[in-house]
Amino acid sequence: MDNMMPRLPRYYYKILAVVFIMSLFAFKFYSIHYHINNLDKTTILPGKVDAYQFTHTFIHSAYYYPSSKSLGDNAVALVTTMNKRTVWKITDYKINLIGTNRSTSLTRQASVTTEHRLFERCDYLLIMAQSNLLDNMDKLEIEAEGVVVEVPIKKPIYIAPKPVVFCVSPQFAAEQWQTFLVQVHVSKKYGAHLHLYIVSMVESYFNLIREYEKLELVSIEPWLTIKFPVTDGPYLEPNRNVELRNQAAAHTDCLLMYKESASFVGILDMDDILIPFNANSYYEEFEREYAGDWLISALHYDKYDYKTIKIADLNSQSLSAIVKNAERLNTKDTGKSFLRPERFNSTWSHWSRAAEKQPIYFDEKGQKLEKPLFRKLKTIGTNGMFHLKNMNLRSLEDLKESMENGEIPLNPTDNATRIISETDLADIDEDMRRTLSLPQISQFATYLPREEFYMPIIFNCYNQSFYHIRDMNQMRPDILCVNAYSCDLPQREDIPCVHSDANYHSGPAMWPITYHFATESYFSRDIGCYQ
Repeated sequence: MDNMMPRLPRYYYKILAVVFIMSLFAFKFYSIHYHINNLDKTTILPGKVDAYQFTHTFIHSAYYYPSSKSLGDNAVALVTTMNKRTVWKITDYKINLIGTNRSTSLTRQASVTTEHRLFERCDYLLIMAQSNLLDNMDKLEIEAEGVVVEVPIKKPIYIAPKPVVFCVSPQFAAEQWQTFLVQVHVSKKYGAHLHLYIVSMVESYFNLIREYEKLELVSIEPWLTIKFPVTDGPYLEPNRNVELRNQAAAHTDCLLMYKESASFVGILDMDDILIPFNANSYYEEFEREYAGDWLISALHYDKYDYKTIKIADLNSQSLSAIVKNAERLNTKDTGKSFLRPERFNSTWSHWSRAAEKQPIYFDEKGQKLEKPLFRKLKTIGTNGMFHLKNMNLRSLEDLKESMENGEIPLNPTDNATRIISETDLADIDEDMRRTLSLPQISQFATYLPREEFYMPIIFNCYNQSFYHIRDMNQMRPDILCVNAYSCDLPQREDIPCVHSDANYHSGPAMWPITYHFATESYFSRDIGCYQ
């Protein structure tokens, strides 16, 4: 009994229990507080970023450059649509790439960049991954925690059809073929080749473009709907949660395709018409505006909105009728950029945000700078884009007087000069008549759409989705993901369409990202006019 410890009062045990519980809460609070304060770092181990959820990524293309003016030797560039919520800050994430040639393999981490602002509402973004691997690489793989998926390699174009290439945004449910004729013939006149991405298009319009492709005036490429064929569980649908079918990914793909061969690349929509000012060609104007300044990232042209007419009859097409019946609207749209491809590695639909955030440590002669510099857009003050915002159907008979007596609109930047000369207008009209009279093209006169069906539906859907918000200056990118994938597009048996398709593939389940891609893309007549 003498060596027994004295019994403590009961309330002591209660106090000890309370202290113990409070200590647990304090420890938990400290852990959470520490974690939150360090979320922006996201590093839990050297070189490893803390992932928060299992996600899926679609790889649009993976380019390999044995040598690149701006990416370096043995460069690899992947264009993807990726869920930014995979990690706290997606641009901190690294992708393990494995390059293999006949004798060896090399593993390196690829850094990722995006053209989108991370606070924006869209969950899926254009993400470009870039690294440099090894000579004569013939196999590319992505690795994560020992799991590997092989990715098909896409070859860039090393001989551009022309020094200037225009990358045209993906077309869907496209039926307004008159706009294409304006774009392709104006581009031909001033020396640009069109690279056109197509999601879906009225079949007769598609066949018309095919004939222009044979004339080497345009290149056509399917732009694929994002699909994750095999998944282990539910996931956020990508097409509804990415900005406008990820146009930025299409423009980036086009930029990377012509990166080593074109002198200038333009990023634009089909209805964005650029006519050089005081120059005989695009090349001449772009060279003049760059003026040898190595700190210009791109030339930026404002878009001036016009309403004008269009004619339903193929054989009666006339640029003069469209230009001389054009009326300037009081609105302007976000402009587009034209650039030297070595100065951009990726691009948004209007300009490259990433290019302007990239510090430059050496001058054009290779000398190290005391302080890093940054490239900036040059907004062109003497010219703007002739944006064919509204085109209303009219008969040729109604237009004879305006074609004979109408005036060419004034350049909106000076309200003194004309947007195009009478001589150039006549040259383009003559070239258009000559081309449309070719038997392989004139045959479409009875098949091309003579009335609107999809255009009003798409316009109304876009207006309800975001145009009216933008026009009232109430667009909040942190609240609204600009996307119209939910637009209801009814199908008509008498308006057959082609739609992009491919063989879709899913890689093995990987943490935190499973990768999906497509091969052997083509155009199908069995899907319809959908996005």
